[in-house]
Amino acid sequence: MYRKILLATDGSECSNIAAEHAIRIAEQNDAELIVLTVTEIYPVAELPVEELTRKVIKLFREESERALKHVKERIEEKESGLKFTLKSVEGKAADSILKVAEDEDADLIVVGFSGKHALERFIMGSVSERVVRNSKVPVLVVHRK
Repeated sequence: MYRKILLATDGSECSNIAAEHAIRIAEQNDAELIVLTVTEIYPVAELPVEELTRKVIKLFREESERALKHVKERIEEKESGLKFTLKSVEGKAADSILKVAEDEDADLIVVGFSGKHALERFIMGSVSERVVRNSKVPVLVVHRK
């Protein structure tokens, strides 16, 4: 049913649970899995102290790399031969997820219900909500167990 699945991850608990679902669905459908992280640097790009800006952006990029590494390790542990691609982009999360889904011709997007931001613990995450509202393909939003 699915040929190409886009998993958007930020390393949060919900996105790690979403990763498990995406991996399982990809295995069941013999689909390719694209694992995406989006590093949002725009909130700090205009900080008045250049050195501080560089350090914060570096931390954000490292966090994105850790999220990708975690999913890669989970896939490799299963030894299922799943075809996957790791992708990291910079930009606004929802917009970037939708653009990558379109560019990669994904036919399913998998995201966690909420991410790392505190406000998202109380309402459906703004990123997942924007993806659901604007996606041209089905979106699976995974909540914690």
